[in-house]
Amino acid sequence: MKKRVLSFSIALIVASGSLAAQTLTDVINEFNAGVESLNGQSYETALDQFNNALALSEQVGEEAADMKQQAREQVVGTHYRQAITLMKRKQYDQALPALEQTVATSAEYGVKPEFAEKAMQYLPPLYLREGNVLLKQSKYDEAMDIFDKAIALKPDMYKAHQGKGLVHKEQEEIEKMLEEFDIAKTKAREAGDNETVDEINAAIDGYYRSLIEEELMMMDTEDPDYTFLLDICDQAIAANDNNGYAHWQAAMARNKMIEFDTAIELAKKGLEGETDPILRSALNYELGIAYQNTASYAEACEAYNNVTDEPFLSRAEKKLETPQLGCN
Repeated sequence: MKKRVLSFSIALIVASGSLAAQTLTDVINEFNAGVESLNGQSYETALDQFNNALALSEQVGEEAADMKQQAREQVVGTHYRQAITLMKRKQYDQALPALEQTVATSAEYGVKPEFAEKAMQYLPPLYLREGNVLLKQSKYDEAMDIFDKAIALKPDMYKAHQGKGLVHKEQEEIEKMLEEFDIAKTKAREAGDNETVDEINAAIDGYYRSLIEEELMMMDTEDPDYTFLLDICDQAIAANDNNGYAHWQAAMARNKMIEFDTAIELAKKGLEGETDPILRSALNYELGIAYQNTASYAEACEAYNNVTDEPFLSRAEKKLETPQLGCN
């Protein structure tokens, strides 16, 4: 009876050893299949196979520790290679999750930190691109999340702040819009990127111009009240002191309110940064009116002569014919 028990125990040991060897072989076979799929750029298949190799290595235990480590490294590397391939194909929306998985699996397994570091360099510009795509699609909450991800990885990415400002603009969250635009403009100026500053100012000016035009349409022409118009203009100028349109509308309102000195200040300030010939003509026309009404005739003549474009040119020419001015 004792011999039979002993014989049975030996059989169990032999069977157990055989099972372990077979399972380790399965790990190796699955790993090699993953390498083959990876070399063929079948990334999803390769990931499944490397993850299967990881699961099998867990069953085998210590004997498969080396294969387990290699499989972990291959999982990270496969995500990274997949991301690079997708970026080369300009499939950026698909590259993003692959880059994110590169970072996540590297941190989880504690391997291939160099791949994670490279992935984190690629992520911010791709987040920015994806955020702008979502913004155009009016997916504002998703766009905001993506812009925040870009900033979290690269705090000095002012283009992402610009994107957040545009999201807030579309959502009529004006204080937040101005806050994000201010951050973006400050960082853009530090980087010497005047083009982005101009883009942001154009967005700000466009927003306030629509408000000004709306107020002008609603104003009572027989008994105009310029209070709200001037308030909007003040806000617009505070947000961008080179807003020529807001300066023009404010100068025109002050002229009609017989506040000519203030109109002169506004028109002259508006001319400082304005390059559009029509707006320059509008500002010069209001400047001429203000100077004319303060008996500064030489200055009025100069301002009227600087009007070059319609519909203000014909009006200025009539003013220049006024005998009181003595422009000729």
